[in-house]
Amino acid sequence: MTTTKHESPTIGRARDLTRTSRNAAGRKPSRKSEIVQERILDAAAKVFATKGYQLAKLSDIANEVGVHVTAIGYHFPTKDTLAEELINSLVNTVHHRVRASVETLPERTPPRDRILAAATEFLCAILDKTEYITAHGNVVNQVPQEVRDRHFSLLAAFNDFWRGLVREAYDAGAIRPSVDPSLATQMLMGTLIWTREWYKPGPKSPAQIAAEIVNTLFDGFSPTGGASADGER
Repeated sequence: MTTTKHESPTIGRARDLTRTSRNAAGRKPSRKSEIVQERILDAAAKVFATKGYQLAKLSDIANEVGVHVTAIGYHFPTKDTLAEELINSLVNTVHHRVRASVETLPERTPPRDRILAAATEFLCAILDKTEYITAHGNVVNQVPQEVRDRHFSLLAAFNDFWRGLVREAYDAGAIRPSVDPSLATQMLMGTLIWTREWYKPGPKSPAQIAAEIVNTLFDGFSPTGGASADGER
């Protein structure tokens, strides 16, 4: 499959591995080992995305990489271990890119512009990881509970970051008082995440789509620029 890479203002690490492997935990891996693990994870994302979790086998992933299954086992001894690394690395990578896009902004950047930067980076990141996103959906509810618990703690930290951005905008008066910041966060994230289901490369870039989403959520669909039914701004 040919993947179109979406350029963004922030170039972060290609992947943040969480070292769940018994052979990788507790020591810094060599760059060669990292490259092998990245290839395995890319193959696993493809297999999990097409076959789902229950039908996928380590041998399927080994065939996709072009190695013997024992090579997979050295880095990821079980399918659960590999699945956990895949879903965690996805969240870590996207979170890293989004945080970096905000943290590199000038100190006095308005809250709305900070949200726009995060939204743009988030959209670029998930559109670069479409197979990972699909694999995530096929895997996250099938792995053991302890794996889900660890993963959900990563998601909670990511969600807290977004809630903080929206709350900052709310406190600064960029969002009208009648809006629930928690609901606004869910609307923003839900709209951004759903983009992966319909996006096709075309006249609008991911950055332009992110800007339109943010502008619409801040200003509304109304031609009066976001007036509510009772006239409140």
